[in-house]
Amino acid sequence: MEISTFKNIIKYRNNVRSKISDQVVNEMILNLAIDYKNLSFLTCSPEQLEELTAGYLVTSGIVTEENRLVSLNYEESKNIMHIELADNSVIKEMVFSKLKPVGCGAGTLLFNLNRSGNTPAWDFTITNMQISAVMNEFNKSSELFLATGGVHSAAVTDGNSILVMREDIGRHNAIDKVIGNIYLAGKPLSDKIVLTSGRISSEIVLKLIYAGVRMLISRSAPTQKAVELAEENGITLVGFARSTNFNVYSHFERVLFEQN
Repeated sequence: MEISTFKNIIKYRNNVRSKISDQVVNEMILNLAIDYKNLSFLTCSPEQLEELTAGYLVTSGIVTEENRLVSLNYEESKNIMHIELADNSVIKEMVFSKLKPVGCGAGTLLFNLNRSGNTPAWDFTITNMQISAVMNEFNKSSELFLATGGVHSAAVTDGNSILVMREDIGRHNAIDKVIGNIYLAGKPLSDKIVLTSGRISSEIVLKLIYAGVRMLISRSAPTQKAVELAEENGITLVGFARSTNFNVYSHFERVLFEQN
């Protein structure tokens, strides 16, 4: 399935009506299964499905250093992603908190209550000028959003440049895709920063906790619960990052301020 479709629409602007062909994003339902048993489902954009699945497993606390992801096999005719872990049996012992994505369509977010997430030591800092530079690069790279206005964007940066960027109809999915990309490449997440276009809710922060990410920068705002979770779990939240402006909501020590 293509990422988008062109549809004939009526466009009304400044009291003028016109018939045009407009680009709209496609969506699909992806079913996740372990040992051929349903785990969850996601409403998502139809691309980077392996990255999405890998990221979802990491940010749910299902895939860990002790229980690695072995393989993914997509059954296209049924829209099922078959997952093989080093030990598939552990899924029977896991107790999950099941949440619905806030404001992002259908699906189920799972959080493994058997573990509390990663807490790696991290001495990394970023300057105000670096934040502005990576967010400017991020905003200019949102090609599908600029074409359709129908997706969220997420990226991973080392503070100097964007390493990977993905877009999806769900902000949770976009974050899972970039985290999945880094995981599948065998690279660490603990020294990386996640960028997002969407609102920072508590579920987003929970995903970072499980993935071991320690900084999130967004164009949008965090919720009260998200800030409290970030404070408790050593995560720096930066919101309303636009042009040279931004707000730091938690663990301020990681943001250094320099003059131009």
